[in-house]
Amino acid sequence: MSNRMFAIAAWVLLGLGLARGQDRSVILAKQVAAPPADITSGLVRLPQAAETAMRSRVLVVPLELAWDARLGWTSTVRVRVDAPGALTLAVLARGAERWTWSVQDPVGNPVDLETRAARSVEDDLPDASGWSLDAWELTAAQAGTWSVHLRAADRRSSSPPPEAYLVVRTSGRAVIAAHVTTLQTLSEVEIGVVARFERTDTGSARSGEAIVEHAGGILRLALADDGRHQDGAADDGLFGALLPRGTYGPVRARIALRGTTTEGAPLERSVQLAFPVIDRRALLDGTVETSVVDERRLRLRLGAVVLNSPQKLHVSAEVWGTDASGELVPVCWLSRMLWPDSENAETSLSLFLDTAWLDVADASAPLVLRRVRVQDPDTHVPHDLTDWMPVPPGDLPPAADLGAREITRDMLMGIGLATIQTGPHTPVSPTLLTPTLLLVHGYCSGGSIWPAADFTQPKLEFLDPDANRTHDQFALLLRAATAARSSFGVVGHSQGGPAALHLYTYYASGLDHATGPRLIQSVGSPYQGTPLASWGGFACGTNNDMTPAGSATWLAGIPSWARAEVWFLTTSNVGSACNFFTNLLLSDPEDGTTEMFRGQLPGANNLGHVTGWCHTTGMSNPAQYTDHARNAERNVQAAR
Repeated sequence: MSNRMFAIAAWVLLGLGLARGQDRSVILAKQVAAPPADITSGLVRLPQAAETAMRSRVLVVPLELAWDARLGWTSTVRVRVDAPGALTLAVLARGAERWTWSVQDPVGNPVDLETRAARSVEDDLPDASGWSLDAWELTAAQAGTWSVHLRAADRRSSSPPPEAYLVVRTSGRAVIAAHVTTLQTLSEVEIGVVARFERTDTGSARSGEAIVEHAGGILRLALADDGRHQDGAADDGLFGALLPRGTYGPVRARIALRGTTTEGAPLERSVQLAFPVIDRRALLDGTVETSVVDERRLRLRLGAVVLNSPQKLHVSAEVWGTDASGELVPVCWLSRMLWPDSENAETSLSLFLDTAWLDVADASAPLVLRRVRVQDPDTHVPHDLTDWMPVPPGDLPPAADLGAREITRDMLMGIGLATIQTGPHTPVSPTLLTPTLLLVHGYCSGGSIWPAADFTQPKLEFLDPDANRTHDQFALLLRAATAARSSFGVVGHSQGGPAALHLYTYYASGLDHATGPRLIQSVGSPYQGTPLASWGGFACGTNNDMTPAGSATWLAGIPSWARAEVWFLTTSNVGSACNFFTNLLLSDPEDGTTEMFRGQLPGANNLGHVTGWCHTTGMSNPAQYTDHARNAERNVQAAR
């Protein structure tokens, strides 16, 4: 018995069977397809785990506070400063501006923060429930180990502040890079976290630690460079730790490395990771069955075992065919949101191949499915991955060999296919021709953000205040909000851009019927994520779709034709940083939330980068969505 069949049999013997009879509503999901170029370019292939690494030039230390009857709650931190020059020390806490500081340099001399080339910065974090930052910037700090003594604001409290951090940024060039060792973060899989200093000319690591928060509590794991912790070879500079079995749910991991610079100065950096660990929900059994659906389409039924109760799945596969010389060539990529099919006690996951793709690719049977993946639609974690699934010979639709050469919209979107069942929704049944402009806010927005006078009717403003949604959840909410609209285009801020793109890619909606120059316009959208999405305590929680790793996995499902319907703009500040704290964590230029390079959407239409605008209100420059001149342009150019 193969390893795969053995695993399936084990699951069945454990009684993890298919539950029946669940109520489901009906929603139109597209049979997404992408041309062969999207396969050969790697656009729709999952990234390698190492390609999702998070990088950082700072050190963030969770403060461990001790009770002193005279002073209250205090903490002392030894700070490794790896290079002479500018040094920033900052406390991040609720009421941080009321904390008391004292600092000693490497030889034990007290630093007079009031007079000795230091600048105090107090900064409230936008949408952060009382979190604030109190920082000191020293312009001429020497390398070595500094001591920072801190006293919490409320000395009479019987319990310490629930969460507080010391943030350190030196003038040193060292960068830590860390990542999870697998995209398949399932509760049954051995998961590692690894880290290294990226440039050997800046220093070398000697030890490291991972502080891991998950549903079961907080763990402290030592990082090792011994080749036994998914860390490559022993003594290669890559340090790793393995998460214990049973780790589950949203995970936050602070990874820190300590060592020395090439000049012998002490060196320390840290980086924050956030990722989900979920239960496996489906296994592919390696079989494919085919049947003709109509004159053009072939149904590909992928055999599967569904574990626990059925749920919506995201299934994707590359289709390869045989050219005139007998070589395999890419035909198209297929992707679909679906519920498992169950017939005669057998379960399958169905994709639909428009056989006009065979003509476009100059290919014919035999066919093979490659890089097949079954993912969770909300976290994008792969439930199962299979590299090779032969398609058995069989009849093809009558139109399979008519010499088609043009790629049509029907081929890309699967228009005309039957509905699938995906959960509660509002039916799309407009009774009148109602073209509309949909204005969309982003993650954790407090409410209405777009200046009403900047946009003309017909328009609709989507509101889902103080919410943290996955791209899939967000997209279906947009669809429900526009159920009575015959067509619409989108102007989106921040996550509103990716959510609209997700909707356009995977689900039928009024976006498919809009006319006008620009279908989806966005500003400040983190298409490639933001490091801030891993910091869940300051707003509405962590958001996996907007971490750099999560966004890379999500983007691997967005084909070129969907990206081409997006027009995006990025911004950054003039003068003071948009936000002092986020500026410590982000790379310039940035808008206080989204770095310019992470705001890029490859394959989309780049409207450029403008300065003088920050991500949201409460920052140093005006909020980017209040730019009246560009809003007027968006209004005129918007599809409706």
